[in-house]
Amino acid sequence: MDIPLARSEYFRAVAKEARIYLRNRYFEANPVLSKEQTALIQRPGLSRWIIVGTGPVRGLFSQPGTFDEAIFTVSGTEWYRVDTDATDTLLLTGVAGSPGDVSMAGTAEIGTTPPFMFLADGSALYVYVEDGYAVGTISGVPANGDVVRVGSMYYQFTNASVDAGAPAGTVGNPWLVALGVSTLIAWQNFYSAINDNGGEGVRYSTALLPNTEAAPIFQDATSVQVRSAVRGVAGNAVVTTETGAAIAWTAGTLAGGGSPSVTRVQTPLDVGVISLGYIGSYVVVVPAQGQGVNGRFYWIEPGEVTIDSLNFATAERAPDPISGVVVFGDQFWLPGVITTEPWYFTGNPETPVLRQQGIVFDRGAWEGTGVQVKDSMIIVGADGSVFDISGGIEKISRPDIEERIRKAIKAQV
Repeated sequence: MDIPLARSEYFRAVAKEARIYLRNRYFEANPVLSKEQTALIQRPGLSRWIIVGTGPVRGLFSQPGTFDEAIFTVSGTEWYRVDTDATDTLLLTGVAGSPGDVSMAGTAEIGTTPPFMFLADGSALYVYVEDGYAVGTISGVPANGDVVRVGSMYYQFTNASVDAGAPAGTVGNPWLVALGVSTLIAWQNFYSAINDNGGEGVRYSTALLPNTEAAPIFQDATSVQVRSAVRGVAGNAVVTTETGAAIAWTAGTLAGGGSPSVTRVQTPLDVGVISLGYIGSYVVVVPAQGQGVNGRFYWIEPGEVTIDSLNFATAERAPDPISGVVVFGDQFWLPGVITTEPWYFTGNPETPVLRQQGIVFDRGAWEGTGVQVKDSMIIVGADGSVFDISGGIEKISRPDIEERIRKAIKAQV
């Protein structure tokens, strides 16, 4: 009498089937060892390599060709870089979110532009670079007449017309920035004025030109953070001064250029970021859903570290929120509550992204389950079914597996 080897663990509570246990082994074809030409191979054990932080480990990321194959990990509330020689470097403290709630994406080196490593924790987006930009922060409460210098350009806050006199960005005729009705609005106007991103004649002088020596990277209710336009130590020469009694820069020049650094990335509407993906030199950014942005995603242009607020698109088939981005092949997929859509970058500046036509997956996905496996995406549907999406869509789960997944989903709801 032949007793066949179990190929996997099996338990079907609904059908009250006998439970088959399979521990620490996997099934493999073998033409030598048995009549059935199969074998159960023992899984190799794991050995500890390094302990990083106090834990728990919430995410790991490594990408060949980026940062010398270093591993980036979030342990507890700390973000580390771990090099292949086991050297660990603390990059950032205060990472928000719950266990597992982080996403990372690394970019490739493009010409003279270095690779960047991005981290999203559900509430904020950060970027790490080895040969960093010089940065500085101005904060406080600006007043009428206060003058702020950034490089060779001067900006003056005013509660009158932003086109009064002959503003030219010089020490004698600074660009004029509307003070507004609150400190928040004043800093918003100053942020916009530095890179001239909209508001001429209202928020700042109509003739204003963008600053070529520095760029704003983050702004909140009481401050604006600025980085140099160039990486390296040259950025440390950008002068940052002020004349206001209630405002101040962190230093008389931008600082930290040429050193590894982590800076926060300003997001449109100040929304949090829940998922990141890298494809074709672009970084796909999925914001926290709700707040009027259901189905929306942004992208960061190749070689850039900031998000243009106009670089966005919205999943089209249904108004459901999306839970992340999964990249495989030349597409990126956006799993949603009731639909899952494939998109791609076109290379056309007029229509940079489009939804892939002819591919339909009218099923929602359980949040956080979409993963890339070589040239496929494995995803768990809202009903517990598991699918392989590559050239086509194939269901790969068994009823017993689906039953266990549904129980796990129910326990999380």
